[in-house]
Amino acid sequence: MNWTQKEKNFLKDLQSEEKLCIEKYHKAAEAACDPALKRILTRIEQAEQGHCDTVTQMLDGTVPKPQQSGAQGGQQQKQQQDLKAKTTRAEKKSDAYLLSDLLATEKYVAGVYNTAVFEFSDPAARQVLGGIQQAEQNHGKELSDYMQANNMYC
Repeated sequence: MNWTQKEKNFLKDLQSEEKLCIEKYHKAAEAACDPALKRILTRIEQAEQGHCDTVTQMLDGTVPKPQQSGAQGGQQQKQQQDLKAKTTRAEKKSDAYLLSDLLATEKYVAGVYNTAVFEFSDPAARQVLGGIQQAEQNHGKELSDYMQANNMYC
């Protein structure tokens, strides 16, 4: 695939954003106090690595098949009681800080993907980028569900 310079620049920006997300989720998983939250963050880190790999393939000229990420969010949604942390108030406060930062990141990255969808002319590329954008929204939903279940979201 021959991308326009604007499309190449978007892909480079998306790749940088995904690398940052991978690093943020990795560090947050290491720092999280609640073991269940650590698992959630590690799983999302792996998904972000998949997004980065997809964007890298696109930079190399290949448009991969869209991932089936849209349905994944509903399957991973848990009951609020299942998300209740068994941590101290101080640990909860620390986890809330991590989650607030990650949620803000997801909101931003989902917006960047939304813009990218409009900027690409190739329908297959638009579909792949739209799928990643949906996955980023699902990550944000999962974070906010955890925050709401633990009275961290205001």
